Amino acid sequence: MPSRLTKPSVWLPILSLVLVLGGWEVVGRSIDPLLFAPPSAVAATLASLLATGELQAAAQVTMKALFLGYALAIIAGIPFGVLMGALPRLGDILQPYLYAIFSTPRVVVVPLIIVWFGIGFEARLFLVFFWSAIAISVNTAQGVRHARPDLVEVARSFRANRIEMARHVLIPGAIPFVVAGLRIGAERAIVGVIIGEMFLQIVGLGGVIQKGSVELLPAKMLSAVMVIAVLGTIIVTMLDLVEKRFQSWRGEST
Repeated sequence: MPSRLTKPSVWLPILSLVLVLGGWEVVGRSIDPLLFAPPSAVAATLASLLATGELQAAAQVTMKALFLGYALAIIAGIPFGVLMGALPRLGDILQPYLYAIFSTPRVVVVPLIIVWFGIGFEARLFLVFFWSAIAISVNTAQGVRHARPDLVEVARSFRANRIEMARHVLIPGAIPFVVAGLRIGAERAIVGVIIGEMFLQIVGLGGVIQKGSVELLPAKMLSAVMVIAVLGTIIVTMLDLVEKRFQSWRGEST
């Protein structure tokens, strides 16, 4: 155990956390409490929100839209990406539009989403799904296009049809790109669900942030932000581990 703690990969993150929290506490205590809150105040507010059950209820609302929208994005995005990659002409036609949508800030389409879906759960679900699916499909298409040429030639020499080519060559070769797309899609899904809760329907963790802003309670806002940060870190870290697992595949395919 002592030897493990002496590793820089262990003690450096701990030291940085201590320094950040210490600096945050010092700065937070020197600023008007209506404008900012130190970690001690955030921890007290977090405990209070947990005691009343408000934070758990908000987190459940957020995670429902987040995970359902993200799951639908995976179901739709991967097959669509495979199709764009396997049919180069289709990909060439659609990809510029997908890139344009991908680079468009989500906030600017909120008025359109309100017109199409209202401000309820369906609108928040669409916001999560739409941007996640684009990231996943674009990365999947790139992976399919970068399949190993030698394996493609071997499959063609055996007269494999399109379905067999996709199943045995293109999709396995695209897995590292797919996993990278899943990570990017998860990040965009988290941002999308919070935007939906803040600008469409004041619910969930985004709603807690919005209410804290109206009530001039920075500690309440930061409590929700901390929960979102922890949730996002867990999701992205898990996907990072999966991506590293397939990193060698990318090297072989390129």
